[in-house]
Amino acid sequence: MKPIVPYLWFDHQAEAAVDLYTHTFLHSHVVSNRLYTTSGAEVSGRPDGSLLSIEFVIAGQPMVALNGGPVYPFTPANSFYVHCPFAEEVDRIYEKLSAGGEVLMELGTYPFSPRFAWVRDPFGINWQIMQSDHPAQIVPGFLFTGSRIGQAESAIQHYVTTIPNSNLQIMEKSPDGLVQYASFTLNGQAFAATESSFDHGFDFSPAISFLLSCETEDEFESIWSSLTDETTDPQCGWVTDRFGITWQIVPEALFALINSDDEIRSERVLKALYPMKKINLAVLKQAFHGNGL
Repeated sequence: MKPIVPYLWFDHQAEAAVDLYTHTFLHSHVVSNRLYTTSGAEVSGRPDGSLLSIEFVIAGQPMVALNGGPVYPFTPANSFYVHCPFAEEVDRIYEKLSAGGEVLMELGTYPFSPRFAWVRDPFGINWQIMQSDHPAQIVPGFLFTGSRIGQAESAIQHYVTTIPNSNLQIMEKSPDGLVQYASFTLNGQAFAATESSFDHGFDFSPAISFLLSCETEDEFESIWSSLTDETTDPQCGWVTDRFGITWQIVPEALFALINSDDEIRSERVLKALYPMKKINLAVLKQAFHGNGL
């Protein structure tokens, strides 16, 4: 499996958000931009030729920002932990991300970190910035609250048994049995989870999803069947599992088809792709070669 990539769904602010992030975090840069083609514009209602997505890297973490319209809100249930080796780095990142945003936990000393703050940046993304002994990195975090209370442990176990090269590292529980903090890896990448018994009034949102790019058909079929929830309606490979987390489950070979230098062929693939729920690679290959059209 290729590295898991977080996708951030903005209304129209992807370019401004990526500019903020790449000027805030070290070891950051833009990789590429993608524009809406005719078929994508028809499905989304976005202008043909406008900015669809930006692939970028911050602090060594690959991400993608999408301009998808005002469909999904960001919520604090999905956040990114930012591990910093020095208090000065915490302060610098805090100042940049909190400007024009909202502070959810004030910058200060906490039992779990000598320097910590939780902020919602001006674009709605939540960041938990902390001084820690961990290597400097960005870690996706899940907060189970409200109707999700008591699901964190089951969710983690489900993910580490579904996604290859995954394992549970730490799980600390409070006296009432809730997960106080859990650290685990999926495909060798760090993730974290907590639970809160307070009624915060928010849940997970498809505004943040995670791309699982499967290298074999068996891997694709296994992960799809394990993460797909019958109560939700998959669309174009996007599925929200029974715990509320959204994934994009795609065969790796798809990207060679849609990124072809032959724009006519790649557009045929996109036109065939958008109505799909589960991605059918065989049909997309036929579209690429102009068969059956």
